[in-house]
Amino acid sequence: MAYAQPPQYPQQPMPPQGPKQRPVSVTVVVWTMYLTAAALIATAIGLFSVRGVVEDELVRELQSDPDLAGADMDMINGIVTFTFVAIAAIYIVFAVFYVLLGALDNAGKRPARILSWILAGIALACCGLGGLIGQVGSTTYSVNDTQYNDELTQAVEEATPAWVTTMEWISLLLFIVGSLLIIILLAVPSSNEFFRKEEPPQQYPGQPPYGQQPPYGQQPPYGQQPPYGGQQPPNPGQPPYPSQ
Repeated sequence: MAYAQPPQYPQQPMPPQGPKQRPVSVTVVVWTMYLTAAALIATAIGLFSVRGVVEDELVRELQSDPDLAGADMDMINGIVTFTFVAIAAIYIVFAVFYVLLGALDNAGKRPARILSWILAGIALACCGLGGLIGQVGSTTYSVNDTQYNDELTQAVEEATPAWVTTMEWISLLLFIVGSLLIIILLAVPSSNEFFRKEEPPQQYPGQPPYGQQPPYGQQPPYGQQPPYGGQQPPNPGQPPYPSQ
């Protein structure tokens, strides 16, 4: 006598789990990236807008300085214009990457976390520390085989409006402090858990999904319970349990 067929339970899919709770560390990283992007865009707009004013003021200061007499004003203006435009373009490129990666980090995308580390490292080494050295030190300008160091650097600083200089310092500090925050907070355990890939729940053979057990009173009799994992042939020479 063979065992009775096991009952067939309805195979319903597992209920979808809710979205993962974003930890405070990731929230701080996302808002740091957004704030840095906003400061970079504002600084870039400021550099573009005052470029003409800085050139005119620079020409007047150079003409009144006897140490810079005979310098090629057009060449100097071209160098200063290129410097302003190049810095503004770099700031805009970084701002775009900060916004995109911030949105992806907010969604818990694992590749975005790695790219954010790379971007923060580049921003810290090149733009943050490198820009800080450039702001504190002096820039050497070479025009017609003549080098102008402190005089021309001071003239550019005096011709630049104070609010633009303030925005540049804010951007540099955000590059340094913000990059360190991004690198550290993305490595804490709470961020690791948030970016960890979720594994689908395992389903053992012959077992109904969790939460789909038949209600009490509708389960099969004791002697008709199927063995774990499927049917098992009866032992030869031993009668089945109901007929003992």
